[in-house]
Amino acid sequence: MSTDVITESERQIPVIAEVDVLVCGGGPAGTAAAVAAGRAGADVMLVERYGCLGGLATGGLVIVLPPLTRDGHQVIGGIGRETLETLIEAGEADYRSERGSSMFDPEGLKRLSDEMCLDAGVRLRLHSWVVGTFGEEGRPGGVIVESKAGRQAIRARTIVDATGDGDVAAMAGAGFERDDKMIGMPFRIGNVDLERWSEARSDGGAREVHEAARQAGGYESYLGLSPFPIEPGVAWGNNHMAPGDFLDPDVLSRMEVQGRRAAGRVLEVLREHMPGFEEAWLIDTAWQIGVRCTRRIECRHEMLFDDFTAERHYTDSVALGNDFRNPDLVYEIPLRSLIPRDLDNVAVAGRCVCADPEAMEALREIHCCWTMGEAAGAAAALAAERDCALHQVPVGELQRRLTDAGAAIELPPRPTSA
Repeated sequence: MSTDVITESERQIPVIAEVDVLVCGGGPAGTAAAVAAGRAGADVMLVERYGCLGGLATGGLVIVLPPLTRDGHQVIGGIGRETLETLIEAGEADYRSERGSSMFDPEGLKRLSDEMCLDAGVRLRLHSWVVGTFGEEGRPGGVIVESKAGRQAIRARTIVDATGDGDVAAMAGAGFERDDKMIGMPFRIGNVDLERWSEARSDGGAREVHEAARQAGGYESYLGLSPFPIEPGVAWGNNHMAPGDFLDPDVLSRMEVQGRRAAGRVLEVLREHMPGFEEAWLIDTAWQIGVRCTRRIECRHEMLFDDFTAERHYTDSVALGNDFRNPDLVYEIPLRSLIPRDLDNVAVAGRCVCADPEAMEALREIHCCWTMGEAAGAAAALAAERDCALHQVPVGELQRRLTDAGAAIELPPRPTSA
């Protein structure tokens, strides 16, 4: 790599807004954070680098959710529950199992995310990429964004970093650990005869074809294919491509190309050998590549998977999550794990929170991002209201506001034995 450098001229950056709460990143965590802060009465702006909200749940085509309850008790409440129920009522989501696993239409979630933010008074700033922070050490006064309009600044009393990669926290000086998990690129296939495909799967005849498709796609460990209940004749594919440094644009560029090529190869095998796919065609591949983890920000408490399995209780619990691999494994999420150790006015939410690698595997999914985002947004609004640091927020008051809004923050009873 060249060691040549250029020197930019000094320039003045216009301040385009001053807000109570600035949310950076409009995925499930960021959307929930912005809505929660807006509903709490804060002046909120949400900055998103793409042209829509939803993150990997929309642009990434990660369109499946585990059950949001355990043994009849709500686990994922608040904004997450509201979102799924609204989509189901509109015919844009449906349950796919008796236990409550569901799938949703990404286009429906895009529109609903817009509406929920606007109804909460959130100012949306799409097509803007956060490129820096400014202000005193340990307490950034805002962020610098880059867009077609050039470089601009946004002042904020509190900031929620929901960028997924922990970009804002890292730029502001927070410590972090790297966790380069598998990347994926989901896709959708249309014009599938689902009845004939189901028959092939039930008699075991599809297994060899499925494995041949996985190998043709070059997926390292996993290719999942399942019917999409919202649209007749549609199949959804998910996959594990490879781990890597997904903060490196060269690596991301290579994986984007590889992911589209892989989906095409999978379709070729299915058309030739899988009953029901003879006339199938590729609807789309995800246009936001499925990065599962990069940075884990060092916060005031690290969540451990062993504590999840022990169902540890935290006095500052502000959210619940469950493990998509085992939805009966429910755990509390403490506020301390959302507050970077070295920053006073920044909260993190989503797949960049403070957790060990195995705990992050359980935390990084959409439903948990909703709960973490809602908690972070409510905390940020309360900190701005009280003019205090996030770690000084009165936890009891925050917990009361969250539960009044329908969030679940305490472990439900253990499942009754069969």
